[in-house]
Amino acid sequence: MNRRKFIHAMAGSPIALLVPVPANANLLTAGHDVSLKCLGNANVPRFLDGRTRDGTVGLAPDLTPQFSGTKWHVSVGGGDILLKCLGAVEGARWLDGRTKDGTVGLAPGTARPFTGTRWRVMQIDANNPDIVALQCMGDIQGPRWLDGRTANGTVGLAPSTDPPFTGTKWEVRLYPVRID
Repeated sequence: MNRRKFIHAMAGSPIALLVPVPANANLLTAGHDVSLKCLGNANVPRFLDGRTRDGTVGLAPDLTPQFSGTKWHVSVGGGDILLKCLGAVEGARWLDGRTKDGTVGLAPGTARPFTGTRWRVMQIDANNPDIVALQCMGDIQGPRWLDGRTANGTVGLAPSTDPPFTGTKWEVRLYPVRID
């Protein structure tokens, strides 16, 4: 190895350790805290935001403390995942897809009748494991794909991940491990 290649390799290594990188889909496992960035075709807002005060879900423009509902704790539920909002205000916390009417909100628990709190993680790009789609596993037939609507900051369920539903693709980002 010549000197230039050696210096380049050594200089790049410490920098890579300091720059945060998005998590991949296998980090959507029990015990991790994550944020989900919507990859819809409008620029902002983009981050899945649970609003525990009123049980709603929308998109936030950034991950600042003002939007504490953008941090989610991953749990396991019957082979699928559960996403618990870690917002600072008390209230309902479990991401709940309502397949009957295609809406999304927060539920106070994960047992029946809240079957929409179970989500299946689907890796949708073999070349980029950081990009996933989340399929609601609710008992009632209807739209199932978590869909961030970046044009107006809302979140709902879409019938597919195909266009025009560009908000069904999510980038997973890992937070440091939470201390209880």
